[in-house]
Amino acid sequence: MINPEIVEMEGIQAAGVSKSDYQKQVEALTPLGRIGQPQDIAPAAVFFASSDSAWITGETLHIAGGT
Repeated sequence: MINPEIVEMEGIQAAGVSKSDYQKQVEALTPLGRIGQPQDIAPAAVFFASSDSAWITGETLHIAGGT
């Protein structure tokens, strides 16, 4: 399973989170200093969907910029 932190996507923008005080708070708490982007998550999704992950079971990958 992939467990990302906040990621810049349409839902975040529609909810008004993008460029909000909440986003700034999250970024301040994130060692990488920014919210995630789809391209930060996509390689993990591709890996888990591939045969390269065939021997991995029951794991959660936290993709959260260091939080």
